[in-house]
Amino acid sequence: MKQLIATLSIATIAIMFSSGAIAEDKKEKSLTPQQQKMADCSSKAKGLKGDEYTRTRNDCLKGGSTEAVAKKTLTPQQQKMADCSASAKGLKGDEYKKKRDACLKG
Repeated sequence: MKQLIATLSIATIAIMFSSGAIAEDKKEKSLTPQQQKMADCSSKAKGLKGDEYTRTRNDCLKGGSTEAVAKKTLTPQQQKMADCSASAKGLKGDEYKKKRDACLKG
């Protein structure tokens, strides 16, 4: 009788542990592909904060990478604006605006 009770107790404990593992497997398998992609992208952006985290995660979700975004080529107008802003660097207020505007017009 004691042996039967011990065997049933062991069997009950084994079933309880295995059902917990099954429930955990079902939880992992129940993720949709989009949910899995979101989880993967969030883990890739782990450790980053604020805008950098959001940008990295969103780039990942779009299928891009942060390197591709960083290497994005500027349009000619954007390049001209960047160059004019760089040439006016160090100036402040109205002086900065005048130099930048003159550069953009020229």
